[in-house]
Amino acid sequence: MITALLVGAMFVVALVVVGVVVALASVLGFVISLPFRILGWTLRLLGLLFAVPFLLLGAVLFGGGVLAAVLLGLLLPLAPVVGLAWLVWWLATRNSSKRTHASVVS
Repeated sequence: MITALLVGAMFVVALVVVGVVVALASVLGFVISLPFRILGWTLRLLGLLFAVPFLLLGAVLFGGGVLAAVLLGLLLPLAPVVGLAWLVWWLATRNSSKRTHASVVS
């Protein structure tokens, strides 16, 4: 009975030791790989800084086109109202230079 208890305790201690060794190896691997990760982040940032002017140019060109299309789509339903207003204006001002209102009455 005591032998089984000792074997179980030694098994638990062995698992703890193996866990600590694996954790230390993981930390060591992270510490070794950290400079390479920082170098990768630096190169990625450098590439982003190189690409920013092209991204801005694309945003201005594509964004302007999209904005124009959206505005056209939003203002298109107002076309009949604008056309009717223009027609009323045209009818009101088409012969204003030839006669006055007094000539209509007399």
